[in-house]
Amino acid sequence: MNELVFLDGKRLVEPPALRAIYYGEGVFESFRWKGAPPLFLSMHLERMRRGAEYLSIPFPGEAEARLRIESAAERADGDDLHVKACLWGEGSTVFHARPKTTSLLVSVKPRVSGPEALTLRVSEERRNPRSRLNLYKTFNYLGNVVAKREAREKGFDEALFLDTCDNVAETSCHNVFWVKGQTLFTPSTECPILPGVTRRVVLRSARKLGYEPHCGDFPLDNLLLSDYAFLTNAVTGITYVSGVNSHPMPFAPRSYKRFKTSLLLELGW
Repeated sequence: MNELVFLDGKRLVEPPALRAIYYGEGVFESFRWKGAPPLFLSMHLERMRRGAEYLSIPFPGEAEARLRIESAAERADGDDLHVKACLWGEGSTVFHARPKTTSLLVSVKPRVSGPEALTLRVSEERRNPRSRLNLYKTFNYLGNVVAKREAREKGFDEALFLDTCDNVAETSCHNVFWVKGQTLFTPSTECPILPGVTRRVVLRSARKLGYEPHCGDFPLDNLLLSDYAFLTNAVTGITYVSGVNSHPMPFAPRSYKRFKTSLLLELGW
């Protein structure tokens, strides 16, 4: 007998995305679309390709993926959009089977501007630096969902993850940076972080602004004792950190505003 699938009592003749539903098997990219494709769309699609390759999901190719994303964005109302592209495999539901075909879903909605600053709560969950899944933006996002939900329910804006050695990793949807003197710190890609596209832009811009970038393993105190800290991603750009747990961070200095201005120019915003 073939597998039968029912949704709320109704049989589905061609059930969609079963491997994604059953196993969280899929990769996605999210970014801001400000009247045109983001300047670094190729970097997003390359990360999607690498993630798909790791999960053995057939990738449609950058040109085809770009065409589908652009078509969706051009049919939406507004010129400041939040675009999310999700790629998953189709095929046998035997959990260890390799997907045979692929589907690409593109979601487009008006982008909502976030706050200028966020408070962070250190999550009780620790990230495993040995997990290769850290490097890919997969559908396995429940740890992020639960941590951010808990942070918000306790009066904070965002969750901050440490690794199993209590070093700073990332938030639920941002990379983390902080400045001390003329040095810009951020966890390295050897840490359990998703290497963000915007993170790469910040690192390559640092020296032009007079800062020496330093990537490595850093305890939480390194961040708490910094001159200031900020977060980055491809939807919000850059956001100041105003506090971590009960520890208030300094008000945004002029040098942060220079970072912000430079990054927004690099992103074409």
